[in-house]
Amino acid sequence: MKNDIREQPSISLEMLHKLIRELPAEAIKSLPVEKLPDNIPADIADEAPFYSRNAVETLIMEANAYQLSMRMRLQRDLGEEIITAIDQSHQAGQTANVRVFRSKVMELIAARQKAARGEGKLNIRQLSSQIKRLSDLLIDVRMEQGKDRRMLVLLEENTPSEARLLPPVLEAKNRLKQAINELDRLLGHFFTVRLQLARQEMRLKRKHVESMLEKRETLRLQLQELNRDLQNLSAQGLLARTFHRKQHSEQKERIKGQITRLVTDIKTTEVVISETELTAWLDAVVDASLHPQTRQFLRELLTQSRTALYSLLNHYCMSQEDAARQIAANPFIQVNPKDAIQFMLKSEEFILKYFARKREQASAWLSQIAQDRIDELGSLERELVQELRRTSRH
Repeated sequence: MKNDIREQPSISLEMLHKLIRELPAEAIKSLPVEKLPDNIPADIADEAPFYSRNAVETLIMEANAYQLSMRMRLQRDLGEEIITAIDQSHQAGQTANVRVFRSKVMELIAARQKAARGEGKLNIRQLSSQIKRLSDLLIDVRMEQGKDRRMLVLLEENTPSEARLLPPVLEAKNRLKQAINELDRLLGHFFTVRLQLARQEMRLKRKHVESMLEKRETLRLQLQELNRDLQNLSAQGLLARTFHRKQHSEQKERIKGQITRLVTDIKTTEVVISETELTAWLDAVVDASLHPQTRQFLRELLTQSRTALYSLLNHYCMSQEDAARQIAANPFIQVNPKDAIQFMLKSEEFILKYFARKREQASAWLSQIAQDRIDELGSLERELVQELRRTSRH
């Protein structure tokens, strides 16, 4: 039994529970302490039969002494940072925010699988609310993952050469890798569902925008014609205005009234797109574009989402320009060309500011160990701005 156990790479806590319940006292005494887990519960001896309980208690004391000795050796040879990294590896992927995030993502996966089997439909409003709550957790979850990555790099750069010191470091590295990979998979699932929802929201918004364009353009042309009539009326000579003052004044007020009603009608055709919506859609597109899993398997969805996003950004830009005209000192005179150009660049400015904020966030949770991701973010920023410029010319 002793040799068989020593051939195992390690004894898991689950296996130790089983061995304590089943092995005789002599076999328990022969268990190698260097193969035991370093988080043995203090009350584990209560699980052992009465005849082997003393052997279990002795084994636990020897294991604790061994762990303390190893800890002192690691601290002496590798430093306090390594001890901290090993300690933190036990909590990798187990913080409160990560547990909540994992639970909510698993609920999303289950709901999608149920809908795919035809056992029910996804409630879009409920799904949107869940996505919002998960998005609020993203920064904290990424900070946790970033900390795990830093701890893993620290351990990889300080792996002891002495064979006796290797096991606790290797086990800590495995715990960190497992937590990082699991969280990457969860993020991939979340980014997929969020991008699908964002595409659907953008598609509905775009459809609404397009349904209003024809009506809005008709009203805009009528408004231009009335503005010309008003300008022509104001340009009449002094003599004509003097002899037909009452008629001139009534005609002018009538046209102004028609313009006021038309402006009100045009406002009813406005489809409001807020910066909050644009930011959420950009987050969905950018995060999915940067994540290896979604970037590889969602190319078509990403292309469709980007196309919809460009269209809505341009609409947002034009809405800003229209708003500028309406708040001008004279409601019947357009802003000057310089101001118009500035507002036409509003959507590009929005993207640049967005990526500036995104880069600050990325530097916090990616740290120096993922500089390539920050470089990808810059590349994606340039790509989106260039595409926006191309679509703005058409």
